[in-house]
Amino acid sequence: MPPAPRDYLTDLAGVVPASQVAEVEGRLRAVEQRTGHQVIAVFFPALEGETLEEFTIRCAQAWKVGRKGLDDGVILFAFVRDHRMRLEVGYGLEEKVPDAVARRLLDDEVRPRFAAGDYAGGVLALAASLQGIFQGEPPPRPTTRSRSGPPPFGVIAIILLILVLRAVMGGGRRRRGGGLGGFGGLGGLGGGFSGGGFSGGGGSFGGGGASGSW
Repeated sequence: MPPAPRDYLTDLAGVVPASQVAEVEGRLRAVEQRTGHQVIAVFFPALEGETLEEFTIRCAQAWKVGRKGLDDGVILFAFVRDHRMRLEVGYGLEEKVPDAVARRLLDDEVRPRFAAGDYAGGVLALAASLQGIFQGEPPPRPTTRSRSGPPPFGVIAIILLILVLRAVMGGGRRRRGGGLGGFGGLGGLGGGFSGGGFSGGGGSFGGGGASGSW
């Protein structure tokens, strides 16, 4: 398990140019200063055999990004060699940033910039969109890359079934990852978390968010 980050931006993969680190760090810090919600980004070289969602929720639960009781943290995870990413959203922000919106943010704001090698730009775009949502603005509209038209009946039926099951089970969707083991070779990369200026506040996570690739 990597240690808790001490910066808003942690780049263990070395993909964010040094000239842009301060800009990204400052933008993420500004989100917290203006909205109270903590948003951080962490780049890893690769998953190294781990399951994406199991690893990210384990980190999110351990790092406790966001405020205790409000559970208002957001973490962007990116695994560069795997071209995989995930947005973990704290309990308290799941209404403002539901899974569908989290997926749209990854697809429309982050993915095209990461695909072009602009990792700093992807984080900056995400931070701007999240701040707008936190301040009451509507989520960004889907881009032309998104499929237009109403979903097929089968998809609607599946969505309705999932909603009914969630209501009956009383939140059974929330996952707990504390029982998983270590994270291969990345556990020894704690030296990548350096600098200062960020500290988790005790927030909780339960699996809300979205995964994607680029």
